[in-house]
Amino acid sequence: MTASRAALLVNGSDLEFREMVHNMLAFAAALQEVRNRLGGLIGLSGTQYTILNSIARLSRSAPELGVNALAEHLHLSGAFVTIEVNKLVQAGLVTKVPNPDDRRRVVLAVTAEADRRLAELTRVQVPANDALFEPLSAADFKALRAIIAKLAGTGDRTLRLIEYLAPKGTLDDVADHLPPGV
Repeated sequence: MTASRAALLVNGSDLEFREMVHNMLAFAAALQEVRNRLGGLIGLSGTQYTILNSIARLSRSAPELGVNALAEHLHLSGAFVTIEVNKLVQAGLVTKVPNPDDRRRVVLAVTAEADRRLAELTRVQVPANDALFEPLSAADFKALRAIIAKLAGTGDRTLRLIEYLAPKGTLDDVADHLPPGV
């Protein structure tokens, strides 16, 4: 058994759970590759493309968008986002100006060149997204959005749990760190 929660078991078996995980991994790999290729079409890595696209979209509703808000939205560390944003600034795709309310922070915005590249990319992005999510009905899409939103926040906590259970990164010391009742 690879899971013990009753909600994850079907007739006491984890077979359907494992199948779901493998399907999710296959979809995640496809999603990553699509992102990498879309980024490549405009001269960026997949991560840089995601960050650029997020700045463009989020800054419309949050005109004082900063690194921390962007990092939180993307479930990435602020330090990593800062490094990638700096690369986008050097490429002339993002601007960073001091936040007028807090000079220690910056406000992020995309440049006209970034807007041009992102607009041009939609010629491939729209049909690619339509194909990637083709099997979903509107109801499926709504349900999937809700489910993914719930799951997106569990990764960091789960990684901390693994580090607690196996602090040396091996199975040798796991029994000494199991929570009571496990």
